[in-house]
Amino acid sequence: MNDDCFERVRHLVADHFGLETAAVLPESNAETIEGWDSLAHLMVLTKVEKAFGVKLPRLESYTVKNVGELAALVARTARPRAS
Repeated sequence: MNDDCFERVRHLVADHFGLETAAVLPESNAETIEGWDSLAHLMVLTKVEKAFGVKLPRLESYTVKNVGELAALVARTARPRAS
């Protein structure tokens, strides 16, 4: 996982849920963060897409299990593609 990408996603998640950035770990998920339900998940995805200027693959973005997986998906999606 790209550390810079994780740090940016971590900050966005912390900001959305009103948490200290240090409280958001790669393993953090809907079970460990109060208020993370399906609507909050969509809102986080929207914030991440806007912040990174990417369009995440829907199926993958809906099924990520934690913040680390979300950051890895962003890193894969944002990576420049070979022509």
